[in-house]
Amino acid sequence: MNSKTDPAAEPMVARDATYHRAPDALRERLRAGLAREAGAADRSRPWGFLAMAASFAAVALVTWNLALLNGAPGADELMARDLVNAHVRSLMIEGHLNDVVSSDQHTVKPWFAGKLDFAPPVVDLANAGFALAGGRLDYVNARAVAVLTYRYRQHVVNVFIWPEAGEVEPRASSRQGFSVVQWTHGGMRYSAVSDAAAAQLFALAEALRAQGAG
Repeated sequence: MNSKTDPAAEPMVARDATYHRAPDALRERLRAGLAREAGAADRSRPWGFLAMAASFAAVALVTWNLALLNGAPGADELMARDLVNAHVRSLMIEGHLNDVVSSDQHTVKPWFAGKLDFAPPVVDLANAGFALAGGRLDYVNARAVAVLTYRYRQHVVNVFIWPEAGEVEPRASSRQGFSVVQWTHGGMRYSAVSDAAAAQLFALAEALRAQGAG
């Protein structure tokens, strides 16, 4: 006889099991509980999404602010950039290095008279290795400034001068391969720029200060 059609061959669990229908009240409680769980999950999703979005927005804001702080150049960096750009322009544009060409300080100093609202000190430092080559007007730090040019061996040194109160010792920085040494003395701000080493510009600063001109 085929076991598939023989009731005696059916598994005992299936043959002898007794089935009971769950009470209606229990079934209703289960349905209600499942509905509550589903509703709570649905209600939590928007708030969870909003909380996550707010977290991402906060992180993005902090990251952006840090990028601005790290990326924004400081006042000293902006000043060095402006000075180096002016130095490079003086070397690249023919005839722009000097408006007055002279190694005589008594010729260069009077040339500035009436062209600026201040009188820049002019000193020849040939004895210290820095020969005066001339001077010009330039525009740096959002104002017209005086520039004295010196020759140190094969190097050109631009010394930018404008009025500024206070006393600040010479300090060095570098930008684009150029040395920049800045200091304030006697009511004037001095900024020396060159492709010479910073040590040489410190020596220039000391020579100017020794002459009472810087």
